[in-house]
Amino acid sequence: MTTPYPFVRELYEAFQLGEFDRWDALVAEDVLVNSTMGRDILGRGALKAWAAEFVNALQSRVDLVDEFEAIDATGKGRGFFTVCLNWKHTHAFMGLQPTGREGTSIETMLLTIKEGKVVRWDVADNTVEINIYFWERGWAIPHNVHPEIMARGIER
Repeated sequence: MTTPYPFVRELYEAFQLGEFDRWDALVAEDVLVNSTMGRDILGRGALKAWAAEFVNALQSRVDLVDEFEAIDATGKGRGFFTVCLNWKHTHAFMGLQPTGREGTSIETMLLTIKEGKVVRWDVADNTVEINIYFWERGWAIPHNVHPEIMARGIER
């Protein structure tokens, strides 16, 4: 069976299998990443290192929840994939020692695509469990993150 979203599915499959070199063909060298679990992520190499630590150190099983892409003939468009991370903190993770704690986290990867490559990768954390868990252990969670907006809402 083929997926109707081959570009996004390839990103997901590489993520869940930990085969991050597959992203070389899909992600721009200077990709900008915005995530509450990672600060100052600029570049494909940094993204791959962050993702590898997230998947491997937390022994994450990455289940696909939803996916979509809209990419035109010039390779410009948007896409997303939503995953449920089933994680267990059994190895050091970003400087935090393991506790053995387990949990789940729903994450949506919002993708901006130009010339056939992801140029911006925004991670929308749909659950707070994992953020609270790391915050309780001294992890500095970024505040006032301002993603690129499509339309400005009214001031109240």
